[in-house]
Amino acid sequence: MMLRRKFLSIAGAIAGIFLAPPLTAAELLSPADAANWLQKISDASRRMAYEGVFVVQHGSAMQTLSVTNRPTGSTKDSHLSALDGNQREIRCTQSGSLLRVTEGGQVKTEKRLNNRHFPDLLPPNAAALANWYSVKLGEWARIAGLECRQVEIVPKDAYRWGYVICADKDSSLPLKAVMINEAGTPLMQYAFAEIRIGGSPKAETQTSLDTWRMPAQAATTRPIGTETISVSHLPPGFSRVAAVRRTLPNPSGGLRKPGEVEHWVFSDGLTYISLFLEPATHPISSVRGQSKQGMINMVTRQVGPMQATILGDAPWATIEAVATGLETRSDSPDLRGAAK
Repeated sequence: MMLRRKFLSIAGAIAGIFLAPPLTAAELLSPADAANWLQKISDASRRMAYEGVFVVQHGSAMQTLSVTNRPTGSTKDSHLSALDGNQREIRCTQSGSLLRVTEGGQVKTEKRLNNRHFPDLLPPNAAALANWYSVKLGEWARIAGLECRQVEIVPKDAYRWGYVICADKDSSLPLKAVMINEAGTPLMQYAFAEIRIGGSPKAETQTSLDTWRMPAQAATTRPIGTETISVSHLPPGFSRVAAVRRTLPNPSGGLRKPGEVEHWVFSDGLTYISLFLEPATHPISSVRGQSKQGMINMVTRQVGPMQATILGDAPWATIEAVATGLETRSDSPDLRGAAK
């Protein structure tokens, strides 16, 4: 594949790439065509070699990151590095994801549950998303010097938010992606300021990736073992994709103390919900919360002897559906012991 490199200055790019996506009349695709488009975009993000710089905007906050993907066969091996703010790097492969943070001369490495990132936003089996999202083809646009087609991913129900992706004309690689709520308001935006598609990454990037190793003491997750809580029902299309014990710091808002918690993740492949479970030291009342930008919704409630905190980049209906579906397991040894 021919190398294509179109550079824009970061400063010039920022001025124009974060305009709200035009949700004008667009061509609604059949379920089969929708599945094909979703799969093409997903495959391009994982299987194509690319490197570039993109900007992410969340509310008034903005950050610039570099990204490199050097796939082996059909599997990805990508590296992200923050170019401003705290020094953070992420390495993602098919088998997992690592976060490396440098603070005060100290380097800390930890595992991440999610191994996806922009432009790799869609799951490997993206065609299945057509069961829960409609797809529309919109107008042509130009991002980082390349032509791209707007692809609107529209939820079929109230349990998920949508995306508008601008897919490269030749490769279908997402050059821009905007998460939007039910009112069409942008919640999170990503856009390349410069991008090189095809070929091999620079030698220094390859060397940097080859030095990544997971120190034994850096592992922060482990299997749950016996579960005391179950989920009686989930929103359509959602399933539990991860469940581990992990140590988390005290989050902003102070709704729980630092320490070990159970962390469950539910997803339909595009929308993610986290559940944190920990022993309730005293009876608690239900609490609802929302981030300032309206992107993250959260509910905290007591379920038997446990405090459950459910949060995610999803509508209230999804968070509440997960919260109300939680119940204690009568066969749990912990609960049988507590009842004696």
